[in-house]
Amino acid sequence: MKIERQDLGNRQVELQIEVASDQLQTAMHAAARRLSRGTKIPGFRPGKAPYEVIVGKFGENVIFEEALDSLGQEIYRDALEETKIEPYAPGSLEEIIREDPLKLRYTVPIAPEVDLGEYRDIRITFEDAEVTDQAFEDALEEIRQRQALIEPVDRSAEETDLVMIDLSGELLDPEDEEDAKLLDMKDIPVLVDPETDVPTPGVMEHLLGLAAGDEKSYEYTFADDHPSEDLRNHAARFHIKCLEVKSRFVPEWSDELAQNLGEMESLLDLRVKLRESLQKHAEMEAETQYREEIMQKLVEGASVEYPPIVLQEETEHLLQDLRMRLGNQNLALEDYLKIEGKTEEDLRKEMEPEAIERIKRGLVLGKIVDVEELKVEDEEIDAGIKRLTEPLGAEVDKRLLEAFESPAGRQRIAVDVLTDKALQCIIAIARGESEEQDVPTIEVNSKEENNGIDSATEVSDADDMEKE
Repeated sequence: MKIERQDLGNRQVELQIEVASDQLQTAMHAAARRLSRGTKIPGFRPGKAPYEVIVGKFGENVIFEEALDSLGQEIYRDALEETKIEPYAPGSLEEIIREDPLKLRYTVPIAPEVDLGEYRDIRITFEDAEVTDQAFEDALEEIRQRQALIEPVDRSAEETDLVMIDLSGELLDPEDEEDAKLLDMKDIPVLVDPETDVPTPGVMEHLLGLAAGDEKSYEYTFADDHPSEDLRNHAARFHIKCLEVKSRFVPEWSDELAQNLGEMESLLDLRVKLRESLQKHAEMEAETQYREEIMQKLVEGASVEYPPIVLQEETEHLLQDLRMRLGNQNLALEDYLKIEGKTEEDLRKEMEPEAIERIKRGLVLGKIVDVEELKVEDEEIDAGIKRLTEPLGAEVDKRLLEAFESPAGRQRIAVDVLTDKALQCIIAIARGESEEQDVPTIEVNSKEENNGIDSATEVSDADDMEKE
């Protein structure tokens, strides 16, 4: 077998293979017999017609296509074995050159390659979380505001009231082919407050004095630093119809009010528990942000190369995730695309940046698992399953438990454990808590041998779960 090998870059290899004439003829005769067994040919028993008769019946092209189905797979396997190439994913037959001898050209994706760079030199200072007194008082005030007693009133709107309105708006100077309509909202609650900016800053002056049934229009020019670039420096007209005015009575803090919020013994108890809750939340946010900074630094310093099939698979994974989320809202992907005015190809293109980021993170974390020689023990998998099922108590579904205990389920838990270990490893490095050690230069292993990690996608999925 004559094989020409060419490196295509992007972790792909091209193999052009010459097929010996006798090998092709043997495959053609075998294909002809298979075809004749399922077809009645006058004068011959099934499978016993001469080759020339079968060619006359089906045509040489049909027999060639039938032969290539099995011959192509055989040739491809033999070529991989001879060249000692380990494909990362199924290869593709790109071209059939029908000359003598026959030539088949394949593209073979090979394992991604990751160079972590000087990742052990990463140092990032961790900023301790702090809840300021102002943040605490703001949170306390927000809780108090939510306890407001709201009642309909038969009068004009005053500051701190809640008004129910219909609200519409349109641009006065729409650009070509641009829809002038900005919004058309029905029966929405708006607080009469200086901080209210729906639909525009300063809307309170237009709400004051409105009574049920009143209508008012006003114009507004959006600032040149407005978040939406399409609206900057554009003038618009808004129309308000007041449907109802409601007063808001916000009670002062007291032990009784605190007790009404739940398991609080007093206002002091509420303040203590609120500060503890805010501190815990701030610490979680600080840790999440710290981990994100480390991951960004790690990915920026790494060199990652992978075959195009990896991006295709990850984009498909994101598309299926979206399809499932839409399904939970009783909306089909096709209907969603119509609403958005997009094609599925448009959506795939939009998803590519996120897919690329997920791939890079997954491959980098997988490499950390390799070079740091991180392992997962059966006891850790058992503990992971227990952590997931224990909150369900005795009511845990037997099928769910069986799914976790299945080989695929345990593999998934192993990925989670390894991902957590990789994250903890790089956090320790960034904090300067990890001892220096020699880091071997190795490639990311194939899917079948990656320390229990099936793919870059699975690692990135586990990383996302860790973020949540």
